[in-house]
Amino acid sequence: MSTKQISKDNKEYWENKLNAKYSDKIRAIESMHLSEIREKSERNFSSFTKTLQIEKDLKAIDLAESDYNTFFLSIDKLLNAKKIKLRDASQKLETKLKDWSANRNWENSDYSGNDRIPSWDFDNKDTFSLTTDFYKFLEVKCHEETKKAFYKTKKGEELKVVAEDKEEAIDLLHSDMIGSEILKNISAIAKRSKIAISIPQAEIKQLSA
Repeated sequence: MSTKQISKDNKEYWENKLNAKYSDKIRAIESMHLSEIREKSERNFSSFTKTLQIEKDLKAIDLAESDYNTFFLSIDKLLNAKKIKLRDASQKLETKLKDWSANRNWENSDYSGNDRIPSWDFDNKDTFSLTTDFYKFLEVKCHEETKKAFYKTKKGEELKVVAEDKEEAIDLLHSDMIGSEILKNISAIAKRSKIAISIPQAEIKQLSA
């Protein structure tokens, strides 16, 4: 009986191929539900901010920002005091959101983007859009939580099954099983998710020899 194993290069090739195939499948499944998730996310946004108990904070930033921007465009008397008021309101909400981020396991990028908690770094800035920044961040997090909840429902079960099949295929690829059997089993696992993976017969034959 053959005991040939899959080479390191071949394992890397098949792992990359599996990742690409399963990613395409997951995106295809998600695309069928994107509209529904977006609609639910928009409906959930009001209750989402209520749950986080930050509506007053958003309102405070909105009022302070509007007051500051209007004031800046008309006159710069007391400009620094108004900037401090806006900074304090912003930093207060930022602190609350950092606490919620840890509590709700939000993923936050280290670079500037809508999935990063807005942070005050505008000491030399003239006008602001912090209200928009905070709302964009909260909309992203509301959408993420709505999506997570959606995929725990019956409709989301297909995605969970596909993800489990992918994990099984990747684990199998790194097992000690004979190479030809690995490829045959990977093909069978992919077929369960209706993913076509072509395994060259010559490669199986070579590993079986």
